[in-house]
Amino acid sequence: MLKTFAEEIAGAEKVRFKTGYFPYTEPSVEAFAKHPQLGWVELGGAGLFRPEMLEPLGVKVPVIAWGLGVDRLAMFKLGLKHIKDLFAQDLKTLRETVIRW
Repeated sequence: MLKTFAEEIAGAEKVRFKTGYFPYTEPSVEAFAKHPQLGWVELGGAGLFRPEMLEPLGVKVPVIAWGLGVDRLAMFKLGLKHIKDLFAQDLKTLRETVIRW
């Protein structure tokens, strides 16, 4: 599902995964997509909620946790190297980078 997400939403041609650590999920994974100019960009993390997180809620089936930021997807699509460029307050920067999308 993460691979399809990276390909369809981010438009990534190459996707790879790395074992990750997140306190509420196990196993956990981090997803990376290859950007033509920026190289490998982390899109976010995911995993299965740990059973002790679900028991108090009465949930007895596996539940997927996603931590895929819209800001990272926008950075990937726009070819931005720094997240600060996405949230710039300088109108010239915004017009030259974000609005052209």
